[in-house]
Amino acid sequence: MRICFRVFFSVCLFALAFSSGCAHLKMPKPLAFWRGHHSDDVRSKAEAGDPASQYMLGFSLLYGDGIQRNIDEALMWLRKSGDGGYLKAQAALGLLFVKGMPDVPVNLAEAVKWLEKAAAQGNAAAQANLGSLYLSQESSVRDPEAGVVWLKRAAEQGDATAQLALALMYHKGLVVAVNDTESVRWYRKAAEQGHKEGQTNLGIAYYRGKGLPQSFDEALKWFQLAAAQNSAVAMSNLGLMYWRGEGVAKDAKQAVEWFRKAAENGNSDGQCNLGSAYYLGNSVEQDYTAALK
Repeated sequence: MRICFRVFFSVCLFALAFSSGCAHLKMPKPLAFWRGHHSDDVRSKAEAGDPASQYMLGFSLLYGDGIQRNIDEALMWLRKSGDGGYLKAQAALGLLFVKGMPDVPVNLAEAVKWLEKAAAQGNAAAQANLGSLYLSQESSVRDPEAGVVWLKRAAEQGDATAQLALALMYHKGLVVAVNDTESVRWYRKAAEQGHKEGQTNLGIAYYRGKGLPQSFDEALKWFQLAAAQNSAVAMSNLGLMYWRGEGVAKDAKQAVEWFRKAAENGNSDGQCNLGSAYYLGNSVEQDYTAALK
């Protein structure tokens, strides 16, 4: 039987810049109270220099929410708010120019300007986004040294995605020197926050004894936690441990069930191992057609 057990990294540093929001920016929740006849009050306060009102008005104009959409005026008010030191406006402008939206083209130089302002105020999400933007090879504003600095600041504040990215960098020697101990340290921090990829990769580190003493018991524990969050990689790895009897009693039937779950979630290792089980007829009825599938 071909055993497939590989380290699977799902973190893309450039994708990290999109981790703090969905494909488009969300309307601020308080805006619901400022619609309709309250919009004049918002504008009056904005014109009087209130950064929070400028932020609200900017978002209203950006989306045409309770007011006619006007991109130029929206950006004017958002920039005023950001220049006034309003953190939410700075972070929102940073993401807006990273992602772009209809009538607002991507502008990484301006994104950096606003993310730096928000990051300087200690906003972990902005720090993580700024770090990932600087680290991305696809970025026109690439600055790896600055990227590592900002990513570490975000990770030290508990940003799990930044922690996972740092762990990957130390594991693979991306920008920083390979350091298995440091890699495991960051995987653990992400894992302890419930990040399934952190849990999966910490489990792999324990399985292989890389960066820390080998422990099948610990590997099993972290794979189980990740599998409970639907990590297909963890499912496949659990199947392998049951197949081999590592940290658990050898149980081919249980192994096949984990391989099946991983396979159904699109994991190629699980598919490979499930196919092998069908080919051998081990804990499932031998079925060459199913094996080839």
